[in-house]
Amino acid sequence: MKHNYKYSLDRSSRKFICPNCHKKTFVKFIDNETNLYLNSSDGRCDRESKCGYFKKPTSNCITNINNCITEVIQPSYHNRKVLQEYCNTKQQSNFISYLLRNFEPKMVSQAIDMYHIGTTNYWYGATIFWLIDTKNVIRGGKIMLYNCNTGKRVKKPFNHVSWIHKQLKLNNFVLQQCLFGLHLINSISKSDTICIVESEKTAIIMSIMIPNFIWLATGSKTGFKEKMLKSIKEFNVIAYPDKTVYSNWNKEAILLNKQGYKIECSNLLESIELENGGDLVDFLL
Repeated sequence: MKHNYKYSLDRSSRKFICPNCHKKTFVKFIDNETNLYLNSSDGRCDRESKCGYFKKPTSNCITNINNCITEVIQPSYHNRKVLQEYCNTKQQSNFISYLLRNFEPKMVSQAIDMYHIGTTNYWYGATIFWLIDTKNVIRGGKIMLYNCNTGKRVKKPFNHVSWIHKQLKLNNFVLQQCLFGLHLINSISKSDTICIVESEKTAIIMSIMIPNFIWLATGSKTGFKEKMLKSIKEFNVIAYPDKTVYSNWNKEAILLNKQGYKIECSNLLESIELENGGDLVDFLL
């Protein structure tokens, strides 16, 4: 079989120890002529959001990772047709069912349109949270499953979190995340206030309950960092970390403010009786 590329990522399900995060989530490059693995440093970690290691084969860098030149890999993007395919569906996701149980249909409909909330049968009733940047480019689609009655994530028998590029079997897709809801800042001025929370669910619900602010989400407790926040550097930002996360987020905010950011980190949830990891929605509802 003739290949277009000399090397490619292994398409089998076999995983190795990642040289960066040391988890067994590493996909190696193979030589398409010999069908053999190259080495232990050329490849990509499947933990895109928590590790992100990705190194292509280079002629001067074969085995010694400490002397390697790591290439800047360009991110992949989804065609906007996926919004039509996965947003305009007759099926209602569990998360939307939960919203309709607690809020007026008109307000829920506005939130669906604003954030382009999608639905997929990757798991029956699952929701897609699209990551759309300031250029209206779709960087990724995060798939999550919720309980339609409680609004809580389904974590048993396993944590139901995945990505649309996995569902579409886009094996060489390079995920580079941005803030959830980032595309919304195109409609506001620099004098407006942006509020940042951790979860996509919280951002959506807060946009319904307190619509006079733009609500964005980091997608994880570790997502509050300059790489994710640089697009909103010139805006006034209020961060609402989940309970027990305030210390880490506030330290990051202090460092970023020294670089010209304008971030106020709220400790509101630290003094309230909430379980660890509780957020604004837990507090308000």
